Amino acid sequence: MTAAVVAFVGTGAFIIWRRRTSYHKKRRARRAANGARTEVVVVVGSPHSPLTRSVSLDLERRGFIVYIPVSTLSEEQLVQAESRADIRPLHLDITSPSATQETISRFSAHLSASHQPLPATQTHTLHLSGLLLLPPPPSTIPTGPLPALSASIWSDVLNTQLLAPFATLHAFLPLLTASQLSKVLILTPSIIPSLMPAFHAPESVVAAAMSAYAHTLRAEASSQGVRIYQFKLGNFDYSSVPGISKSQLHMPRSLLVREDLLSWDAQTRAQYAREYMAQQAHLAGVSGSEVKGSSLKELHNRVFDVLTGREASEIRWLGRGSRVYDIVGTWVPYGLVGWMLGFQGQEKVATRSEEVGGGGGDWEEVERAV
Repeated sequence: MTAAVVAFVGTGAFIIWRRRTSYHKKRRARRAANGARTEVVVVVGSPHSPLTRSVSLDLERRGFIVYIPVSTLSEEQLVQAESRADIRPLHLDITSPSATQETISRFSAHLSASHQPLPATQTHTLHLSGLLLLPPPPSTIPTGPLPALSASIWSDVLNTQLLAPFATLHAFLPLLTASQLSKVLILTPSIIPSLMPAFHAPESVVAAAMSAYAHTLRAEASSQGVRIYQFKLGNFDYSSVPGISKSQLHMPRSLLVREDLLSWDAQTRAQYAREYMAQQAHLAGVSGSEVKGSSLKELHNRVFDVLTGREASEIRWLGRGSRVYDIVGTWVPYGLVGWMLGFQGQEKVATRSEEVGGGGGDWEEVERAV
């Protein structure tokens, strides 16, 4: 009995020690013999997103050359405003196949060209370590009941959050397969897609499509020497990201809810406003800026491990709540999950009102919250 207790305590202490050692381990990208940077990473994400800024700055600090695809002049200026020589915008117009091919050809030539940082030093070439697909900022994902989500809203969601990332990855795939040991890392939100609550169809659909795409790509690209990873993200603390104001991170949820309600027609508001407001209040304690998130260093370390081949798990849950809510969404009955999130539903009761002297009647739907 004593031996079993000692073995249990010793094993637990070893696991904790190993995790702490790995967490604080110094991680730096490989460099050329002349000390120049050689490892290139393409970070596909909105320059306005705190996640894109955080990951890009950390990769640059660790010795990578970071390229962020942009499609507008304002996005290009935003990347240049970082004032980091090795965080660079890459103009990519995915709406034009010919322009996209031209950009990829120039980028490929840049990677394979000989670079000499200083006169009389040894030349080197660049290596494409991998590509990261980051999720869009939560504020850009529409929420609301399905009747309020028009065809134009769905078209915009599918174009900007699915077709655009797919087209970008498709453009870079030949370079990734040509580079030895390249990685693709797809980051998706975990909490809302795991719970699949009412009024969040766009986010759930996009996350499910990205997961299916990652699974299929993993099956196809593994034979080409490209490894595909997926991180399912929970809550993170973005307060330490430079240049991100508190007002950007902590926009009052009540203000966002009010904007949503005002965009609906009167009938939709009458049917869904009460449940929507109750659910959003409950979600404030599950996901969003009001929740204390995990340190971004946890994510940064794992991203580095993927790019350098140290990460063994192809699917990993990171961030506070990511794994817990995945288990809840998988095993807890949906009705109970909805009740936990404040969605109580409605029942419609039909009552007949007789018209005075007319002998006829009409049917009125009376909604009663239950």
